Amino acid sequence: MSDIDPIWWIVLGLVVLAALLAWFFIARRKKQEEARTEASHLRERAQGGETYVAGAEDRARELREKAQDAEQRAQRLQAEADEATRVAREHRDRVTDDYLRADDIDPDARH
Repeated sequence: MSDIDPIWWIVLGLVVLAALLAWFFIARRKKQEEARTEASHLRERAQGGETYVAGAEDRARELREKAQDAEQRAQRLQAEADEATRVAREHRDRVTDDYLRADDIDPDARH
């Protein structure tokens, strides 16, 4: 009997080792499957967001073009406003000159 006892301990140790290895591989496989499932859900969600993102990018592009058009229009309007201001100043200067000449000619104007 004493010869059989060590063999049983070895067999028991091997059985326990096999059980631990089996548990380890099963747990690892389960974790990998969960990771694959989560990755699949994330990919599906990302694909669903592609349409929204494409639309948002198109809208951003349209708005950027509108902003550039508005900026060009604003520059044209600024140039027109600058020209109108220059013309108005010229006319204002002529009007002021006319007042000054009239005061110079008018004997009743105080000097």
